[in-house]
Formats: sequence, C-alpha cells, structure tokens
Amino acid sequence: MTRSVSLVALPVELLYEIQLFSASPSLPLACKTLYRIFSASPSSYRAQYLIASLEAAQIKDNTIPTKLLRYPICTVDILEALFRISSDITTLSFAPELPRRLFRSLTPKSRAKPPVWTDQDHPLPFLNYLFTCPKIHPPDVNSHEGYALTKAVQAGFVPLVRFLLDHGASPRYKNSISILVAIHRKDLPLVRLLVERVDEESGPDGQKQNGKQRKLEDRVEATPEMLKVAMKLDARDIVEYFMREKGCVPDLQTLLMMQ
Repeated sequence: MTRSVSLVALPVELLYEIQLFSASPSLPLACKTLYRIFSASPSSYRAQYLIASLEAAQIKDNTIPTKLLRYPICTVDILEALFRISSDITTLSFAPELPRRLFRSLTPKSRAKPPVWTDQDHPLPFLNYLFTCPKIHPPDVNSHEGYALTKAVQAGFVPLVRFLLDHGASPRYKNSISILVAIHRKDLPLVRLLVERVDEESGPDGQKQNGKQRKLEDRVEATPEMLKVAMKLDARDIVEYFMREKGCVPDLQTLLMMQ
C-alpha cells in the first residue's frame, strides 16, 4: 500500500522549484505552513519567481515594468536581485504606471499628537529608488488620473506631495480633486503647495543666488467651484487666499453664502 505524502512534507528547495514551474500565486496561500515557507524565501528566489511569472504570462516588453511594480513582493531588494539575474529585463523606452498598491493604505496621522510624516515613511524610500535607478524608466506620477497625489494629500503626507509635484504630478486630474481634498482638510499651506509653483532662482551656473525664490505660473487656476467648497466648509483663510491672492471671483451662490 502506497503511503501518501503531504505537499508540506517536501523539502523547501523542491517546493521552490514547484512554485517556479507553476508560477502560481495561489500555492503560498494553500495553507499556513506553505505561507510561512514562502514568506521566508530569500530575495533571489522572489526575483526568480517574478521572472517566471512574467514569462508564463507572456507579457509584452513595454508592459513588463508596469506588471513588475504591481506585485506586492516587488521591493528595492527584490528589484536589485532581479537586475543581477537579468539586467535588461525592463525597457527604458516606456514609463511604467505607478501602482495604486503603494498609496492605497495611506491614512492621515493623528493631529492630536503629531508624529510628522518624514522622508523615511512608506512609500517614499521605494519611490526614491524608482526615480533614480538607471535600469528602469521613472514611473508616470500621474497614473490612474493622479491617484498617488490625491492619496498623499488625503493623508496630509507633505513630503510625499512635494516629491510627486517635483516629479511632474499635476493637481488638475478629476476636476482638481487633490485640491478639493486639501480644502476639505482646511489646510491652506497644502492648498498653496498644490496651486503654486516655486523655483529656486539660479544663476548661469545653476547655483542658487541669495536663497531667493521666483514664482512660476500656477499649476492650476483657482476656480469658483473651489471657492464655493471652501466657503461651505467655513475655511475662511482659504476663501481669502483664493479671492485676494488668486483673484478668484465668487459666483452668485457663493456671494449669498458670504452675506
């Protein structure tokens, strides 16, 4: 009589080979034991799994970076291991999407006890890597209609907002929803950061002169709709900013609210 052998009784190395051959994302979820085994797998193995998954899905070259970044296991260490195995796996001709997964869990920190957001908070270290790594094209910061910027504003994550704006994020998407979110937060500095574009004044050699800043054209024009929202929320400082500094003219409905 043949004795049955449980999958979890197999050597770890053999389980790794089975997973690479199947390229199945479901195997590690089959039971708690398999989940622990694959959760403890080294970066080099995870990089091999990503390569096997891409090959099994027959992904087109121009979409490989986008597909890679969507995997939850894709981190700096995994990408470094992947590039050591296959340095030319990604193309530099196309900007990949910035995956929603990096921003979905962002929530505002307590205002009562400010632990302030820093450059070391997720996902900024990973983004810094993506935008400086020479082996992958910098992602499109406006992917998914500005999802990243809107989530950063919603969380009040100012260092992330600055990073995204510095790399070309636009607050114009979805009728300037990121600015409307900042208005709902009653956060005038954040509204100003989104609207105004400021550049360091530089000399011919690119060096900053006297620490001065020069104003550039605003990223977005203040609209009567923004003014109306600020008025409804009784965000008086934002109302004054839109009217006095940005020359926004209120519509009749907003004028009636002001009386």
